[in-house]
Amino acid sequence: MKMLFIIPPFLSVGKKSTHSPHLIPNLGIAYMASILKNEGHEVNVIDALAEGLSRASLINKIAVVQPDIVGLTASTYQIYDAAEIAKEVKGLSSEIITIIGGYHASALPEQTLKEFDSFDYLVSGEGELTLPELLKAISSGNNDMLKDIKGIVYRIGNKIIVNPQRPYIDVNTLPMPDFDEFNLSLYKPFYTFLIRKLRELPVMTSRGCPYDCVFCFRSQGHIVRYKSLQSVIDEIKRDIEVYHINQILFTDETFTINMKRTEAICDALISTGINKKIEWGCETRADVVDEALLKKMKRAGCRVIYYGVESGDQGILDHATKDLKIDDIKNAVKWTKDAGIDVYANLIIGLPYDTEETINRTIDFAIELDPDAVSFAILTPFPGTELVDMIKKGKGELKIIAHDWRDYNKQFGRALELEYLSIKQLRKLQRKAYIKFYFRPKRFINMFKIVDIRALISYFLHRL
Repeated sequence: MKMLFIIPPFLSVGKKSTHSPHLIPNLGIAYMASILKNEGHEVNVIDALAEGLSRASLINKIAVVQPDIVGLTASTYQIYDAAEIAKEVKGLSSEIITIIGGYHASALPEQTLKEFDSFDYLVSGEGELTLPELLKAISSGNNDMLKDIKGIVYRIGNKIIVNPQRPYIDVNTLPMPDFDEFNLSLYKPFYTFLIRKLRELPVMTSRGCPYDCVFCFRSQGHIVRYKSLQSVIDEIKRDIEVYHINQILFTDETFTINMKRTEAICDALISTGINKKIEWGCETRADVVDEALLKKMKRAGCRVIYYGVESGDQGILDHATKDLKIDDIKNAVKWTKDAGIDVYANLIIGLPYDTEETINRTIDFAIELDPDAVSFAILTPFPGTELVDMIKKGKGELKIIAHDWRDYNKQFGRALELEYLSIKQLRKLQRKAYIKFYFRPKRFINMFKIVDIRALISYFLHRL
């Protein structure tokens, strides 16, 4: 069958889009492309964000491909856009089957299919095994096969059928992701140097997160599943030789959660000489690093670490069940800087029980830590998170003020406010945070050394 994956553009009328300056190829689609090709399917990918496609130009490209199946992926913020494109696809031919996957679909599988009739099927959770089974059932025309496919939601007449969830897969059974259908020249790392052209690809070494932060939806489960060290190294070598990359983003939710394994990965990068060919970044927690590991990560090519700092107030961190201490954050940031690795700190404004005082403490804490770059998000009640349950139970002094998924963007803060802090006040504090942090002489000058100027302009225009 001819399968077309689409990453939809921002279409929402009257809604400001993020225009994210950081774009990398979708790793989940790359894995599924590899598997489907191995099974004899023809695979195409259109990333409308990377290509900067309008609705009309995207539809024209879809018409040229003439797919049998269109698969779309979407965050909560983009689910309306995906539904609009699915509707346009149906306008091209009612015979084209549309499938939705991704974060939002996994968080609200039944509701998503109820809400958007332009989707024929929904794949919940990891799709690498589910999608091939679904395509086999569709191509056979035997609807009885659908009932045995775990992880799908579908319609029979006006009835929506929700099959049991598929168990999490063994990541070592996955083939290498296939990026052949992506135009890699269009993607842009946010964290970069002006004088150097970077080509970045994502690499997954594990899936799953054992922590219970109230604002996160753990779509990949609580149990961490690790890829073998050899398969990780082989994939990076392939990416260098075939795709000519010089930067990697490790997509693990907590890259250093197993510090001994992280050290083994670093040793392999050093012993193979990969550390001389690429640099890389990762995301992790402040309480699962130490000085020795960070120094080794630097030798292995680590250039930037993204830390989930979230708040500068210990009580607020505890209410968010972050299970992280302020001293751990201070130590990790200091050790990372001492190792010569850049620090990117992610913080959240409007966490449960936040006040103007605690938010100002968070702003001051960010300045005290003095990372190389920061993000100040406004808390958003994404579906599937413990946060939504808290709000329903009247906890956290929080209330949802928007029910349009297009308002669920953590940089714009339109979906949630606190009992004693309006959304207007939260956004004012967010602007204050960015201005106080970045418009200091030291940090302002440094921005131009580490961030692509075009990305920087876009970042401030669309977030402040």
